[in-house]
Amino acid sequence: MYQQQINKFDYDPRLLDNNLDTDLDISRTMYTPTQSILSLTIPFTSKQPTLPNKSPSIKRSISPINYSFSYNMANNEEVIFESDNKKIRLDIPNSSFIPSQNKIKQKSSTSTVVYDKKLHEEQEKIARKQRSYNGDLIDSYKQRQCIEFELILEKDPETNNAVIEVHLFLVMDMKQHQIDGVQFLWKQVFDSTHQIAASIDRRTQTDSGGSGAILAHCMGLGKTFTTIVLIHTLFRYSKLTHIKRVLILCPLNTAINWKNEFHYWLNELQPKINVYLFSSNDVRANDREQYLHQWYESGGVLLMGYEMYRQLTYTSEDNPYENFERIRKKPRKVPSLTELANIEKYRRYLRDPGPDLIICDEGHMIKNRKSRIACTLNKIRTRRRIILTGTPMQNNLQEYYSMVDFCRPNFLGTELRFADNFRKPIEAGQHRDSSKEDVDYMRRRVYALNKRLQPIIHRRSFEVLQTFLPPKFEYAIKIKCRPLQRKLYETYITHQNLNAELDMTKLFADYQYLMKIWTHPWLLQPYFIEYYKKTLKNGDQTEIDLAIEDEFDDNNNKINEISTTHNLFSSRSENMSDRNVEEDAINAMKNQWWFNMFNSNNSQFDFELSGKLVVLKAILDECESIGDKVLVFSRSLITLNYIEQCLAHWSKQSSTSEWQKGVDYFRIDGKVPIKKRADDMKLFNDVNNYRSRLFLISTVAGGLGINLFSANRVIILDTSWNPAHDLQAMFRSYRLGQTKPVYIYRLMVKGTMEEKIYKRQITKQAMFHRVVDAKQLARHFTYDELAKLYEFNFDIEDDPIDQYGINRVQDKILRNLLQNDPDTIISYREHDSFLIHNDEENLTVEEQRQAKDEDENPHLRQRRRPQHPSPLINNAIPVIDLESDSTQSSEEQTQPIDEGYLIF
Repeated sequence: MYQQQINKFDYDPRLLDNNLDTDLDISRTMYTPTQSILSLTIPFTSKQPTLPNKSPSIKRSISPINYSFSYNMANNEEVIFESDNKKIRLDIPNSSFIPSQNKIKQKSSTSTVVYDKKLHEEQEKIARKQRSYNGDLIDSYKQRQCIEFELILEKDPETNNAVIEVHLFLVMDMKQHQIDGVQFLWKQVFDSTHQIAASIDRRTQTDSGGSGAILAHCMGLGKTFTTIVLIHTLFRYSKLTHIKRVLILCPLNTAINWKNEFHYWLNELQPKINVYLFSSNDVRANDREQYLHQWYESGGVLLMGYEMYRQLTYTSEDNPYENFERIRKKPRKVPSLTELANIEKYRRYLRDPGPDLIICDEGHMIKNRKSRIACTLNKIRTRRRIILTGTPMQNNLQEYYSMVDFCRPNFLGTELRFADNFRKPIEAGQHRDSSKEDVDYMRRRVYALNKRLQPIIHRRSFEVLQTFLPPKFEYAIKIKCRPLQRKLYETYITHQNLNAELDMTKLFADYQYLMKIWTHPWLLQPYFIEYYKKTLKNGDQTEIDLAIEDEFDDNNNKINEISTTHNLFSSRSENMSDRNVEEDAINAMKNQWWFNMFNSNNSQFDFELSGKLVVLKAILDECESIGDKVLVFSRSLITLNYIEQCLAHWSKQSSTSEWQKGVDYFRIDGKVPIKKRADDMKLFNDVNNYRSRLFLISTVAGGLGINLFSANRVIILDTSWNPAHDLQAMFRSYRLGQTKPVYIYRLMVKGTMEEKIYKRQITKQAMFHRVVDAKQLARHFTYDELAKLYEFNFDIEDDPIDQYGINRVQDKILRNLLQNDPDTIISYREHDSFLIHNDEENLTVEEQRQAKDEDENPHLRQRRRPQHPSPLINNAIPVIDLESDSTQSSEEQTQPIDEGYLIF
């Protein structure tokens, strides 16, 4: 009866993709809603990919296969799927199984559109230029996706019937790596319903079984959706899984995104899952216990920031390293008896017995085993622990060990044994000047470590994204140091009497000063004023800020005593009340060594003083003309402030280009409330919003939980010491949902410390890929190169891998820059060239056997001490960031926010 009613179709030839070899006969069938039946047949492929974080404005697309969906709306009896002549009939107990019609059938509405000829001509002009710049690359991109109709996690061994099965309407939106991820997490964390039942205490109904796992999918691959699918399945069969309460810890930036994703995917599915967002803005201090009690008794998902969890559960007794972790001017506040009593109450809900399952989003935030958040998390009762991370290893192998040890305690042995067996030999063999013996042993230990970790880490790398997205082009651009920058740089280094031996008490302050010089010399003025104010207000700053320290150092040895106050002031007034701080700062600035070297009043908008600003302006102008949106990342708030001032200046000078905040451009830093961030991102991602074309983002506070796939140009203004930060920044744009080629510009001034930091990033990235992705990468830099941060030579010859010609450049904007302004850009390199897999370094069968024998028999292992001792490994770098994004809410300040994700 149903098939007789499906005998007509609506056909729109504009929906056909001429670039795909699609059968025209099949492609004519489209939506056909009727009063009693809704039938859907989608046989064509569109260019827009399916989003794990779906936007209502983006349609779903599939590969050129033919499948039919039929639903009897009269009596809600059944759902029929047809695919390749195979019919699947499902009995539906209630209508909640079916998504609402507004998600399936096409909407039609009548509206009046006022025709603006001038606007229409301008949009046509942009479309033509867009085709010229990106058209060929878009045409060469073809998305193929296989639609699945079934995902069974467990079957009855006797009847072969499904015991645990993922909801059909979720399965249809999953990609293969997400299907694999859900299956992996079920197997490793739960194993089977039989194992779950065996681990439940009949008297207390507490779960003493299970284990942990790490979902280490590359950024942009939809880990949030993968996790939501698993959670829904667990609640769908709660009587078998015994899952009632799930706790998700995440950076505060991502909490609202998590809640929105739960609502979007599960709002119309059964069972209904309560989602609670616990933050200082949503839950008053007096209501905390009642809020936690409601979640604990009613069940559901609790979303909470890491810092909030620490505040509610941590006391100094949890941390054996408390007395050694930080050097403090004032003793830490001791909780009152009332506060301690409240903590005990909160621990019942959050720790013991606590949740049935804990999920740590951006789990690399607990990489420091000595941090308070890591110590309190390790006290949680449940053994069912899942870590989500796109960058499982950021700075060193010790951090990697910390995450694995949280998921499965003692899986890699003690910290000391792990260091002897893996960390030291791997670090010793990663440099270009490492001995052959060190390199061979390193490769075998990496192989052994990867084999050992396979049962608990599900890794899907950047290559998976390439199958769904248009191409990505990443360029590390070396910019010529301008004469004034060069003079300032040389004077500072000479004045400080620095040498190649690293002085840990000065390195960060020196880096901050030099960063202003290579960005734009005028920035020395606002930086000095800000520093002056903070120094007068706070006094000597002697605390090591662990929230930012991971940005700068990759070692885990802490300094016993340190002073990070830079010697900029010979004296400081003790009485602040009667002084005009701003005036005093300006007067003090006149005594600075750089003040008379240039006119600070007239240089603010002299862009010839900075090659970076010249390149930034050129890219923004070109992107505006072709309709490409841009993300600009900087870890300096002063730099972001300066760019805003430049935008206002350019608006005044131009009669056609306007830069109005909240309309043409947006900004995210620690001061921006979470809700405003979400609203701004929604406006920016609107495909019909042509004016919104620039997003300024603080690398530290704005790189997590941000989906800005409407932008396809990313400018990284300053290089981070931690490569994960720049990586995470890039994947704000290059993620599922992106429909254009993505271009990444890493700007650095040649011959400066910045270039050396970039080289140091490459070494860290190479270690990341050896361990996490099992890739063998060329060892590009000698160890000595990493220690010579203070050396400068602006006239040194370029590396052999640097490029000069424009013929190889795929990006038309970069080609124009190289051609029109050859004095600004010295050279460029394709960043991905560092990460090309080297098959020649794969282990032979004999080497694999040797690696296995060494791992199984400790007596066969060659224990070597690293042959490259260095201050970079044996000392921590003190970090008191005077201008970084330290204005975050109290829930964001203590723990690091690692945003942006390394390039794979």
